[in-house]
Amino acid sequence: MPSVLACSGLAASVAKVTSAQESSHAQCAETASSDAESSSSEPPDLVALVRNKCALFDDSAGADCDAEGTKRCGSDVDSIASTSPGSSLLCIDCELPDGLAVANNCYGRCLVATLPFKEGQRVYSQCTTRGSAVEYLIRVKQGASVMTYSMDTVNSVKDVNSDLRQLYTFDGFMNHSCEPNVLSIDGDDSPENLSYDMVAMRDIDIGEEILVDYATFEYECDGHQIEKCLCGSSKCRGNMRGFKHLTLDEKIEIMPHADFALLEKFVAETRNLSFVDYTHCLPGSIDVVQHGDEWEMVAAKPIRAGELLFRNTSTVVTDEDFKFVVRLRDQATLAVAGKHFLHREGYMEFLGFDSFMQHSCDPNVVQTYVSMTDYEIHARRSIKLGETITCDYTALHNLFTGAKLVPVMSFTCGCGSDCCRGEIHC
Repeated sequence: MPSVLACSGLAASVAKVTSAQESSHAQCAETASSDAESSSSEPPDLVALVRNKCALFDDSAGADCDAEGTKRCGSDVDSIASTSPGSSLLCIDCELPDGLAVANNCYGRCLVATLPFKEGQRVYSQCTTRGSAVEYLIRVKQGASVMTYSMDTVNSVKDVNSDLRQLYTFDGFMNHSCEPNVLSIDGDDSPENLSYDMVAMRDIDIGEEILVDYATFEYECDGHQIEKCLCGSSKCRGNMRGFKHLTLDEKIEIMPHADFALLEKFVAETRNLSFVDYTHCLPGSIDVVQHGDEWEMVAAKPIRAGELLFRNTSTVVTDEDFKFVVRLRDQATLAVAGKHFLHREGYMEFLGFDSFMQHSCDPNVVQTYVSMTDYEIHARRSIKLGETITCDYTALHNLFTGAKLVPVMSFTCGCGSDCCRGEIHC
């Protein structure tokens, strides 16, 4: 199901936008109004710290949210769609979560943190409406204050699998960065609504702008493409026109955080590419986790020497250009011939989830073939819970058929075992 990040805030914060977009933002700013009086409950030093980076709207600065901060669809603080009195525009009601404020920066509106967030902490949960509206209104409640804002295609996203748009509320003001500080975790999905959690990718300080990578949820930008990105990151890609327009290396880099509906569309439109989902079918004895840019297989329970960890069947591949988008738990990565396939004389094998098993010159498991593609993995010694599961990359011959491994790559081993061979050819 789609993992939809709060998107398409003011794209101008990181881009030079068209004059039409700039006009739209100017109109948006003029039509924002307060439906109720509010007074700031923030300590003066907090307001000053936030304003050091972004100018808070006076009507919404520091107002308190519901004690629980964030709620999903069906709660009393839902995004509720209706027609605004005196207007034919769709109007969506929402409540600003605790720890966030709508603010102004030098480019326009943005979201800033009014509380600190730790890496891995949920920043907020949100429910977004699907609809056909190109223009709409949102009423944002924060404490006693209610602010009304005009929204358009800059604040919404075309749905990956339909002609509808994902109509964002307060997080429609979230801006893009090629090095974001939040990502989304899948929630419930229905034809009408999308639910998701926004989680901090690193520690976020009070006053810091909340930023997301638009390319992780937009396949092709519609209404707010960024021709010149101004995020200022050392990882800046130069522009933001959607996942479709990234280079293969750029796609691989953000793939662990990309919307799965987006990845499925990418697979459907790309030759020699297949999607494999191991979310619910990993063996109970193992798990696959990511450490930095690398994936590895670890023991999900204590394993005895000689114990069978799992049986698996490889996929025979004959095209060097063929690739697999592999979903593992809540993330995805790309498996390619030069790194994740076993090369035999005349064909290759894609093992699947265990293609991410790490090498050791003194491994703790051994692979035994029982047919051309069927094999078993047994423990060579006892393996502790959470221990990295390793095999010897140079010993993956198929003794059942006599098909030997054909070396196609080399690397310097860092396994640290007493019998480490240093340079590995596999």
